[in-house]
Amino acid sequence: MNWQNHPLIRLIIPFTLGMVGANLFMPYMNLVVLFILCCAFLALSFFLLNTSKTFKDWKFGMTASTFAFLVGMTLYTGKHQRIANSIPQDTTFCQGILTEAPTKKPNSWALNLQQENGTHILLYISPLQREHLPSIGDTILASPAHFNPTHTCPNDSFKTYHNYLFNNGVCATAYAPQGRWLIKPCHTHQDFLTSLRNMQGTLHTIYDDHGINGEAGTIIEAMTIGRKTNLSKETRTAYAHAGVSHVLALSGFHVGIIVLMLQFFSLKHMLSLRWRWISNLVIAVALWCYALLTGLSPSLVRATLMFTILLLSQSTFRNDLSLNSCALAFFIMLCINPFYLHDIGFQLSFIAVGSIGILGKKLITLASFHNNLAHYAWLITIIAISLISTLFTAPLVAYHFGHVSTLALLSNLLLFPFVYLLMFASILWWAFLWCPPISDLLTTLLNWTATTMNTISETIASIPFSTIEWHPNLATTLLCYTALLALTYFIKTKKLKNL
Repeated sequence: MNWQNHPLIRLIIPFTLGMVGANLFMPYMNLVVLFILCCAFLALSFFLLNTSKTFKDWKFGMTASTFAFLVGMTLYTGKHQRIANSIPQDTTFCQGILTEAPTKKPNSWALNLQQENGTHILLYISPLQREHLPSIGDTILASPAHFNPTHTCPNDSFKTYHNYLFNNGVCATAYAPQGRWLIKPCHTHQDFLTSLRNMQGTLHTIYDDHGINGEAGTIIEAMTIGRKTNLSKETRTAYAHAGVSHVLALSGFHVGIIVLMLQFFSLKHMLSLRWRWISNLVIAVALWCYALLTGLSPSLVRATLMFTILLLSQSTFRNDLSLNSCALAFFIMLCINPFYLHDIGFQLSFIAVGSIGILGKKLITLASFHNNLAHYAWLITIIAISLISTLFTAPLVAYHFGHVSTLALLSNLLLFPFVYLLMFASILWWAFLWCPPISDLLTTLLNWTATTMNTISETIASIPFSTIEWHPNLATTLLCYTALLALTYFIKTKKLKNL
């Protein structure tokens, strides 16, 4: 890979390392000092650029990399301090607006309350009947019996969970027994975001009223509107052991399928570069409309933002999936929220997309080089994409979840056609909802597709050794990716005549 052709890659590496360094040495970070250093190195970069008149000067390169490193540190430190300093001064009282439906816990209900400064408090309340629970948009006033900031956890057994909450914008957890909290109902007209968060419930009701329910219905809802409330533990386990749990999470995988469908219908590859701008812009708008209709779930917003940047940058870099466009999406998203760096979905999405961008075309070219395989280019493409994404995400999946699916490639190859069919049929179902004969036919097709997917996943998961327990530490995970990068270099430099 020619680094001169990928300037953004050369900047996001120190930029990301700066965020990692800030996370490791947060007690020693000073936001004012970091800001001054950023300004100093930015001025020095401009000075060296004006002096050398070229981007290839090593002094300018080192200064720009240092500046990127400091910017990463500054953004991460600023985000960390904003959440850590948003804890109410009086911890005997907290107040916030309920932004999500209450979540049932074994001995309580969890309420996600948004404070005026935008951060959140996770309030646990005593068990209640569901009909007595607050609704999204209601204001909750509480005098908690226990109040625990998430960035200072004295109990090591809860440290991982508190770090997870902190990285998701939750500054504290609290518990309020019955009688120490009250609801201030939202009598005024709900704001736009609150209405969107209630949208999933409305779409669920429409599905249920038209015969899409039961176990198949939960799969369809999870894949199309992101509602996973009713997914059984057995179903989640079967998909995880089969190596296709990403199918159930409405995120980058599903948005990518929608993008491919929209590009197919817009005849993108038949358009000139000038008209591709318009085509990509229309597709990006359609993606955001879809995200709005499904309630703006965090994973879907992240995936939609990523593909929006990729779509718009494609017209600039003249490449369907260039490393520069991936790097630009990565950089912008971390600037918006540096804590995306801790998000597992974010990590898996960019590892999968980046690895496909690096190796996808090369593997397809190597396989299609043989005349006997040239007629099966579509199948080779599916296998290559599945193999690359499965191989490159396996170490990270093992690091976070402690297992690796040995049959993940087979599962993906078998389920991909059904995933495409389900997503396409669901679009048609909503389009023809006004026409009962067609919608009834599509309802049957959707239920059959979801049931078949369940059968395939459960069958593969039941095969002995379909999943292997593996708990690699950080050093082992990094070593695995070092080996994968070495393999990538070998494949990229391999000549066709040697095969």
